[in-house]
Amino acid sequence: MKNTDRAPSWLNEKDSDERKWAVEYLLKRWHDPTPQKLGVYDYSSVSGLNMLIRKLESSVAGVKLIERLRNAIRQRRYRLSSGGRRTCSFTLPSETKNTLKRLAKSHRTTETALIQQMIENAALAAAEQKEAIRHEAAMAKVVRNSRKLAQELDSVRINETRKQLRHCVKQLARWEFFLKNEQPELSSEDEATATAMAERRMRAIHETIEASVAKYKILSPRSL
Repeated sequence: MKNTDRAPSWLNEKDSDERKWAVEYLLKRWHDPTPQKLGVYDYSSVSGLNMLIRKLESSVAGVKLIERLRNAIRQRRYRLSSGGRRTCSFTLPSETKNTLKRLAKSHRTTETALIQQMIENAALAAAEQKEAIRHEAAMAKVVRNSRKLAQELDSVRINETRKQLRHCVKQLARWEFFLKNEQPELSSEDEATATAMAERRMRAIHETIEASVAKYKILSPRSL
């Protein structure tokens, strides 16, 4: 914000009440000590409010707070416009009414404004809690799907291993039947060749098993 003499476009710089309300909104909700403390300063002027906004814009939390301020200003303008406010009558116990009066006085605001702020804060807290619950449920679903996918991949790996083992045992049985249980004599060179063939066959079987697992993982809806 290069020009410190002009308010942001989304703020009415001619409305001093709106500026003061915006400053109060920001100061009451800023709890993060970083990147720097806001300090004691009169931010109610246009230049002061701009200074406050620049300080908040230097952190992610501050940027989010400013975005909430913009939404809150739109809601406030609607409530202040014709038809935006409705009369609401209710009865409070005397002790509660006295407490409300003391709180309003200590916060230098009206009882109506204080009640309004409490309702808005409660609504915001409820919305944030709802979003947190939704996010937690989504993460729990991801964890469940990951675990189920891991179990399914283990099952695919076991089934493919059994398939390959059955094939090898069948081939071995055919040779044993052909040789009538006679163990052929092999030279050391032929023995080395047979061992190398067995290693190649084992690697091929391993690749076949992993290919089956990878194919299932790609096609599984739990991987999405």
